[in-house]
Amino acid sequence: MAAPWTISRDRQVSDAGTDPRAAFSPVGTGSWRTLAGRLAAKRPVKAPDAATSRWPGRPPGQPAPAGTPAPAASQDRAARRIISSRRAVALLAAATAAAVLLGWAAVSIAERGIAGSQAATRRTAGPLVMPAPKSAGGLPRRFGAIGEPGTGAIVIQLRPRFGAVGYGLIADARKAADAGKKRAVPPSEITAAWTSGLYGQPGHLDPDTNKPAWVMYLGLNATARLGAPADTVNRLMMGILGPYAKIGPWRVNAGHRGGAANCTVAWLGQTMVGVCGWATDRSIGALASPIRDTSVAGLATLMIRMRYDLQRR
Repeated sequence: MAAPWTISRDRQVSDAGTDPRAAFSPVGTGSWRTLAGRLAAKRPVKAPDAATSRWPGRPPGQPAPAGTPAPAASQDRAARRIISSRRAVALLAAATAAAVLLGWAAVSIAERGIAGSQAATRRTAGPLVMPAPKSAGGLPRRFGAIGEPGTGAIVIQLRPRFGAVGYGLIADARKAADAGKKRAVPPSEITAAWTSGLYGQPGHLDPDTNKPAWVMYLGLNATARLGAPADTVNRLMMGILGPYAKIGPWRVNAGHRGGAANCTVAWLGQTMVGVCGWATDRSIGALASPIRDTSVAGLATLMIRMRYDLQRR
């Protein structure tokens, strides 16, 4: 017989249904755990978000099966990497090509400059002006006898030495023409024309005479080639120096008239004289002035200026 306080779950309290106290019947710990497990088993699993999951339709952390294609986002990133790599390669190739072109341009410019310089060196001007012009390089020509002390002795020695070199060059040109198989000019027609002039230097006084300094000019035109200009001018300067000279000539700038030029210091008429000379294919010229009036460096610069008027283009 049941206890007075026990109520059966199936007992009907009224016609409306079962006893409501049945819902509050004591339940053990195990019953709660069983109920929680049943609820958890029936809870729906949320599908992974396609925006946050690398592989849509599969929970994060689960590896993709073999042969599964990569998602669109990964393919886009891979495509961008490939494009970036290709752009980098293209830029590198373009930079390399530009560097090669710049290097080629620099080499071409340098070669043209060297070729132009060599052509300028080989280029020679025309014959000397006959007779000597009234002005050369801004210096006026002086006429009449030279009255300064010691000047006559310088000219007396300078003229014969210059003449000896000139006659020797013409004789060698005739021999070369006679020995050659093709005679552009017959040996008998190879001649020389001589010129000279004395030019003053306004504003420059001779310290010994207190008179304007001067520059003596001697020149020769030939109707045939005299030889290589460098060899010809060296021969000219050695002839002016004389056999007992101890100071040899040295090369100087010949200027825009071309050819070759040398300068030296010679003793003429017991006076130390600076001498600068030049040679082209068919002409030679020389300038002389006492060292006390004009330094050798100044005479070399003056020679370039005077050649604009002493020699044709």
